[in-house]
Amino acid sequence: MLLAMCLGLHFMGNAQQREAALFNTIGKTQTKEIVSEPTVTETSEAVDADSLNEQESMGSDTTTYYVPLMVSLPLKEIKVNSPFGMRRDPMNRKKSRMHNGLDLKARFENVYSMFPGTVIAASYSSSGGYYVTVDYGVCTCSFLHLSKIEVSKGQRVSAGQKIGVSGNTGKRTTGPHLHLSCKWSDTGKYFDPKVLLRFITNELLKYSKTCL
Repeated sequence: MLLAMCLGLHFMGNAQQREAALFNTIGKTQTKEIVSEPTVTETSEAVDADSLNEQESMGSDTTTYYVPLMVSLPLKEIKVNSPFGMRRDPMNRKKSRMHNGLDLKARFENVYSMFPGTVIAASYSSSGGYYVTVDYGVCTCSFLHLSKIEVSKGQRVSAGQKIGVSGNTGKRTTGPHLHLSCKWSDTGKYFDPKVLLRFITNELLKYSKTCL
């Protein structure tokens, strides 16, 4: 399923117009031709199972090299306050409740789109406060408890584009943070957003190696 996700994001990345990258953003996947000697051989490095696998191919007079997908972390720094899964309800400590997302440490900080996509909701709910939901093709992700919304419904956004400011709005919050929840588009089921954060981190690491 993760491979399908990566392929879906790859398709979206190629369709997205190139835009300037932010500090935690890298460019879209593409291949470029460069001249090489026929005798040159290289071995591609092993990547994580959660990463998008791309192998370098060598031709007799040309080769291709990997440029990562256009991705961005949702915050400048990622620190998980509360993980995905069953937990004690923070509003009623006597009950257990399914937590369908991640609570990330964020005190009125800029929030960024993780991939190119389309905003399908930018509104307010009593429990989640001000929120933005972005359709990334293979999945949709919602960013809750915002203090400010910077996009509107129907708007196309690029990876690394500011979509809001984290905050403490809504009834189901005990302090400023960012709640990130993600659903598969085909099943509508929630999944652990760490899957996406791990994928993005791997892409950023691969990109940093190409810059050395």
